[in-house]
Amino acid sequence: MNSALIVEGGGLRGLYGAGVIDFLAEKSISFQTLVGVSMGACNLANFASNQPKRNLSLPSHFIDDSRYLSYKRWLMGGDLFGMDFIFETIPTELDIFDYDAFCARKSRFFIVATDCESGEAVYFDKFDSREDFTQILKASCSLPFAAKSVKYGGKTLLDGGISDPIPLHFAQKQGAEKMVFILTQPKEYKKSAMKFAFLSKFFYEDALVKTLKSRHERYNETVLEINALEEKGEIFIIRPSSPLKAKRVERDREKLKAAYKQGYSDIQDRFEELTRYLEGVNR
Repeated sequence: MNSALIVEGGGLRGLYGAGVIDFLAEKSISFQTLVGVSMGACNLANFASNQPKRNLSLPSHFIDDSRYLSYKRWLMGGDLFGMDFIFETIPTELDIFDYDAFCARKSRFFIVATDCESGEAVYFDKFDSREDFTQILKASCSLPFAAKSVKYGGKTLLDGGISDPIPLHFAQKQGAEKMVFILTQPKEYKKSAMKFAFLSKFFYEDALVKTLKSRHERYNETVLEINALEEKGEIFIIRPSSPLKAKRVERDREKLKAAYKQGYSDIQDRFEELTRYLEGVNR
């Protein structure tokens, strides 16, 4: 019996997932399949390289650094988040990402991105080099309107959360019999339609515009589906026990740390329930 850990994005709200993952790492919980979307993929990359502490330390340390986050740069036509700084400078010079340990992992690792031309999700699990891995991870985290698209493998890519924010069906296709989901919104949350969606036609291909306009419907439908599976005991969902104060773009260190602590606390409170759910899984 195999297992999968699926982690959604949510920008810096994803510090909640970082807390959950840190606790799982401390308890030596492993999964055969890892599927990450946007910030969720970053969290899982550090989990796979046995460096879960990086998930909290990076934004906590660099949040006030304009190379990390800058509205001025964004208003002048650049990225809101300094993508090259975050995905190239930090992991190779300032807080080293152990790529060798990542490559030595035993789990299958999938990163979700969105194809700008088709508007459909693309799932990557082959990383021929560190540069390839970096480009794919960067693409999965490139938020629409806030970041430039990423060219890779003949495709133009953006944030995976646009097309498949909670990749339930993809995880099912991988044959996982036990699935654990980490979400960043409480159970009662419903995503609203994107504000200023009409502007997307000035920036993106028609297919991507259509995907952007309908993503709230796709998200809410998936949440209803996983809620039903959770009630049947077929999957396990860990999500905020109360709404997070941290936003997608958050500069308040205390709110970031609070999101992390809430994730750690929520899974700690439900750890016995999780271990019962995972009984029989080959780790």
